[in-house]
Amino acid sequence: MIQPVVFLDTLTRAFYPHSLATAFLAMNARAAEVLEIHTMNRPPRFLALTLAVTVSLASFSAWAPAEDAPDAAKAPAGDPALRESVETFWHYGKIARYDLAAEEAKKIIAKGSEPTALLDTFEKVAVARKDNLEQWMLRWQGVDALRDPVTQLISIQTQAHRARRSDPKYIERNLRMMAEGDRPRVIALGRLRETGELAAPTLINYLKDPNKREFHGFARQVLRELGRSALGPLVAATETKDNDLLVQVVGALGDLGYDSVVPYLTRIANGKQASESARQAAANALATIGAGPATALNAADQFYDLAEKFYYRKASIVADNREPSAYVWYWDESNGLTKKDVPAAIFNDIMAMRSAEYALKIGGGKGDALSLWLAADYKREADLPTGATDATRAENEPAAHFYGVSAGTQYLNAVLTRASKDHESGVAIRAVKSLQEIVGQSNLFNGAESQPLLDALAFPDRQVRYEAALALAGALPQKPFAGQEQVVPLLAEALGQTGTANALLLMPSQDQVNSMSQALKGIGYGTVGATTAETAVAAAAGKPSIDVVIISEESDPKQIDQLMRLLSGTARLNRVAKVVVTKNVASSWTQAAASDPLLTATQATDGAGLKPVLDKARMDSGTLPIDDATATKYALRSAEMLSKLAITRGQVLDLNVAEGTVLGALEDSRPEVVKAVGNVAGLYGSKTAQDTLANKALDEKTSDELKVSLFKSLAVSAKFNGNHLDAGAVSGLVKLVTEGKNAEVRSAAAEAMGALNLPSDQARTLIVNQSKT
Repeated sequence: MIQPVVFLDTLTRAFYPHSLATAFLAMNARAAEVLEIHTMNRPPRFLALTLAVTVSLASFSAWAPAEDAPDAAKAPAGDPALRESVETFWHYGKIARYDLAAEEAKKIIAKGSEPTALLDTFEKVAVARKDNLEQWMLRWQGVDALRDPVTQLISIQTQAHRARRSDPKYIERNLRMMAEGDRPRVIALGRLRETGELAAPTLINYLKDPNKREFHGFARQVLRELGRSALGPLVAATETKDNDLLVQVVGALGDLGYDSVVPYLTRIANGKQASESARQAAANALATIGAGPATALNAADQFYDLAEKFYYRKASIVADNREPSAYVWYWDESNGLTKKDVPAAIFNDIMAMRSAEYALKIGGGKGDALSLWLAADYKREADLPTGATDATRAENEPAAHFYGVSAGTQYLNAVLTRASKDHESGVAIRAVKSLQEIVGQSNLFNGAESQPLLDALAFPDRQVRYEAALALAGALPQKPFAGQEQVVPLLAEALGQTGTANALLLMPSQDQVNSMSQALKGIGYGTVGATTAETAVAAAAGKPSIDVVIISEESDPKQIDQLMRLLSGTARLNRVAKVVVTKNVASSWTQAAASDPLLTATQATDGAGLKPVLDKARMDSGTLPIDDATATKYALRSAEMLSKLAITRGQVLDLNVAEGTVLGALEDSRPEVVKAVGNVAGLYGSKTAQDTLANKALDEKTSDELKVSLFKSLAVSAKFNGNHLDAGAVSGLVKLVTEGKNAEVRSAAAEAMGALNLPSDQARTLIVNQSKT
């Protein structure tokens, strides 16, 4: 069945030149409704008569305003060429000439019109035809021939919508429209709801202006309609010194009824700064919300509770999820409400800090607002997207570390305890790094002061474990302490970090272990695996880290259960992401994964399909990734700490448990790591350490640069521990000193030979031989 509007479009364009037809149709497309569908079966003369009547009606009805038209449609005409082009696009789209519509859409895009001008024009055309702009654009976006250009047009229109929502003139125009009658009020409310919290500054300005009292009721109505999107700006406005405005704001907060405003109302009701009328209004609002009598509430405690709600993303004050940025509102007595745009990811962290600041300013609360503020600041840094900035922080504002170290171990321990309970890696690692700078024998190993760091040795995220081990080792403990046996092995583990992710596999057969290993190798994973749980976990001990566990659903159910028990009982594996490869989506593992952030179900078995699944699973587990650069930093820091412990012989940590790992790291492919490890190996007193150093230095495959460093480490070993080299190593060293080609290598080898205090005839032979040259 042919639609009247389409029929009128086609008929008009057939009888009139294009521009004239466009003018007729633009008058008022609603006149097309007078055409009944059955007229399509009438003779041409009847259709011509109908057309004439319709055009006349269109001319007459053009005087009638379109009640549902946006203001842009009532504005003076913009670019005539753009209007004609949009009309043409719309016409061809409606009659399904998608090829011609696509060409016209490309022309519209090529014009490069301002987004607001383009949106205005599209709205005018849609209103003139009594069409729904969004519905038709989405319909055309689903047509293959139109998809790309229409998607671009929608993107431009979206930009314009954002710009319009924040335009104070647009907001004010709609607020004033509220007074024009029931139908305009409904339209204006819809638009202001779409504008959201960005309407608040204009609404507040109207409420504070006694000359606009006629609009105060409408402004309050709009604030109620905005719901919780109005909470952020409204609670910021509670800072106003204007008593009349404060009463209005407090009343609006009571009308909205959300519990997150209770601290602000309590502060006003129980404070001394506000007037009696404002305090009474706040008390009434608290009663309306159901918070109880103001006299029974403590504002500091209320703000502490609110800070925790923000910290855990449970507050009713939220960011607008339609926007990539969130708005943090401030009150200025001269300028009213102002905002700063911040990444949405850190909105709750900032608001948690602000709420904790209120608690600290008021004082007298039961909660530890200081440590909560520190935790939120660390979390803000951890959550800040890479490359983004926080506009609420001054350019020279100190980092969270500054406030952490200045607060001292008591508050940092509280932050670390919270982070450990929450498995919040980003906060924990920052708190431990701050502790590293201020802990020592005097303030760490007394009573329970060391407990948070000791607990962090078992933190699920390996970086936190490494930082905790570095902090404890750096304190150079002189007396035994619970958990000391974990410190050196963790330093050794950090020494072996390479940045390569590792997967632990449990498969029903060895062939499947091999096949999965090969697939994962292609996407950069190292693997260990087995067909039994105990063998798999035992093999995992040989890797410096396990980043993800991959389980085949077809494995023996008993072995899967056993693996889960072993993982949960192993500190470094109990929070590792687990991916179960299922046969289909109906698997029970798929249902289990829906409620467990550490569990993922997939049907992918090849590397390309598994990579995004593994990446997301690791991210969801909350562990921080270690890239090559980070891994190298940990290896070097660990080597430096082990050297420090070896030199400081009074401390209680046993370095011998890491000797095998240290000596094995001499085969690392990174020269800087080998040099650092050589320094550590030179401080070990065993014959094995000295032999390994000498053999690595004498190896023809070792570069000259590394030979020099390793021979110097061998000299240190000899100076501290004497000569433990076997005859073969001594012979190789003497030969190199005597016949070596590289002067720098020969010199370093000579230092080692001298430190080993070899028999005097070795030195005599060197001197005699040189006289022959």
